[in-house]
Amino acid sequence: MLFHGLTNCPQQFDEFARLLHARGENVYVPRLPYHGEKDRLTRSIGNLTARDIERAATDAARLAAGLGERVNVLGISVGATMALWLAQTRGVENAVAVAPFLMVPFAPHVPGTWLMRLLAALPNRFMWWDPRIKEAMRPDYAYPGFWTRALAECVFAGNAIFAAAARTPPVAAHAAIVINADDPAVNNAPARRLAARWRRQRASFALAVWDDVGKVHDVVDPSTYPAARTLVYPRLAALLEP
Repeated sequence: MLFHGLTNCPQQFDEFARLLHARGENVYVPRLPYHGEKDRLTRSIGNLTARDIERAATDAARLAAGLGERVNVLGISVGATMALWLAQTRGVENAVAVAPFLMVPFAPHVPGTWLMRLLAALPNRFMWWDPRIKEAMRPDYAYPGFWTRALAECVFAGNAIFAAAARTPPVAAHAAIVINADDPAVNNAPARRLAARWRRQRASFALAVWDDVGKVHDVVDPSTYPAARTLVYPRLAALLEP
């Protein structure tokens, strides 16, 4: 299973999915709730909740269990959060979380959580990812903006993982957390904190810190990051086979 990121769609993983399929794997790239609509300025994504994110991950894992002998999952951004949720709570074979969106980049985790709670309580507002170019943002199959409550709910989904990890170690047989040291879109500190918690629990996982992919968040879509084909895909394919 490949989980795309917030405001993106399954097209984000088109080339990587084909690569995995060519080597003999069944590949399932589900569409996250309220994503992938023809109207790129749809208001529906503003309804996204942490429960939607958890349910989408769990339902996808249940379906994928019928597609092969074992279930591996890889996600990016909020898709990585979904992969972490499955690693923590369900018996997938391997979970790879690339640039997990656990907190916005400009806020420490605790004050950031308070900020997200404030966003969730305030009126839902639309924000451009890049206010300079607005709807001209590429790729043209992704939404060019987000709703503030949806952003907060993505953080709440990550907080649920921390809460679960405080009680029990992850149940996945293997897991990997991939951090881009120069990621402009997420705060890497919570991912490191989760890795430290898993390490104390003697979980089977790897922490990979990439410092050579540049100042980019979406490292998997070659339509906007051509180096994904040669720099990122071989690494991700290797991580899916621990």
